[in-house]
Amino acid sequence: MFDTWWESYEWVSSDIYNAIGGNQYDGFRTSDEKMAAALVYLLTQLNTLGGPTFRIFARREAGGDRSYFRVWVERIRHPLNEL
Repeated sequence: MFDTWWESYEWVSSDIYNAIGGNQYDGFRTSDEKMAAALVYLLTQLNTLGGPTFRIFARREAGGDRSYFRVWVERIRHPLNEL
């Protein structure tokens, strides 16, 4: 989809990252490995600020003649999030 990791990072950080971090969605599926990697990076970074709020999962799935990369989160309760 995107030619460079930077383009993927920029798109992910301005769109799907905010939706997952803002509790609108719990996952994302793409055929672009760079987008999946950027999303995992950003979610991990968010999860280290002020204590974890979710578990992050990632998986490569085969879909016919294409591979897809799925990233999703599972919300967790953390004492720091209760303040």
